[in-house]
Amino acid sequence: MLSAALEPPAELAPDKVGRIASIDQFRGYAIFGMMMVNFLGKFASMPDTMRHHKEYMSYAATIAPLFMFVVGMGFRLSMLCGAGQKGYWRALLSGARRYAVLMVIGILLIEDPLNWPHWWDALVDIGFSGLLALPFVLRSGRVRALAAVGCLFAYQLICTFTGYSVWVMAESLDGGPLGPLSWVFMLLMGTLAYDLIATGSPRRILLGCLRWGLLLCALGFAFRAPWPGLKTFWPFSQCAMTSPYTLYATGLCFLAYIPFYCACDLGRISIPTLTVMGSNPLVLYIISGMYQDVHRTFVTPDSPVLKACAAFTVFYLIFYAVGRHLYKNKIFIKL
Repeated sequence: MLSAALEPPAELAPDKVGRIASIDQFRGYAIFGMMMVNFLGKFASMPDTMRHHKEYMSYAATIAPLFMFVVGMGFRLSMLCGAGQKGYWRALLSGARRYAVLMVIGILLIEDPLNWPHWWDALVDIGFSGLLALPFVLRSGRVRALAAVGCLFAYQLICTFTGYSVWVMAESLDGGPLGPLSWVFMLLMGTLAYDLIATGSPRRILLGCLRWGLLLCALGFAFRAPWPGLKTFWPFSQCAMTSPYTLYATGLCFLAYIPFYCACDLGRISIPTLTVMGSNPLVLYIISGMYQDVHRTFVTPDSPVLKACAAFTVFYLIFYAVGRHLYKNKIFIKL
């Protein structure tokens, strides 16, 4: 009975969807954006929008949500495939192992692994959020949406009625140890985006992404505004991960996917560099993070704009060459 209840609808069966070019390109853009803001954001000469800020949302603060969102797309697809090939429980165990290993890798890559308030960077948040999403990812869209809202609501309650958000802003980052309750909202919304894509209907995909995008952006602004007698102004803050930022950033993810879908899946147009970068996101992210500190020994944080951009160009070309080699030889490193 459980297997029957979890069986995906026919229109979502992965073998009816095939390789989705727009998701590959979208993932590649997220990886490129992560590399760019993580590298260029360290230079004082670069505009503030390339850096993360605690009280407002910059371009840099739009990148991690994109990656978490596209992780949700791939997670839904891989779990549907896994459940169909290996059965529900084996797929569940495989997913749990994958995201637990991601958490461990993320912690080991931190400069000071004993400094637990600073564990909560990209890989750790993805791993923890994946574990939180695991019980819901093969459920219906309604169940996943309710789970996403429930996790975000629980996180917001904790931040509102305890001193947790004050502690996170002062001592941690990206929501701290409870932040995945907010990040998982983005991941589960990504699974809903996959459901739209898997239908194969351009009308449903475009209207669905547009409606979700506009609704979540509007809710983000609504929760950001002061409510006289009820709440004060809540900023867009990736550091705090409270609901205005999470809702608005997720809405932008739905909207940002639309041009990729139109160009790649409808127009058959793709940017080769993004396909390459999106094919081995884990290995490129890990190696680039380790290499950045080495590369920046040749350019100081006070370098002028042209020197900083030239350094980034060299940095990117090196990792594009690595990605190209892996892609050309059909080497895809996954957990």
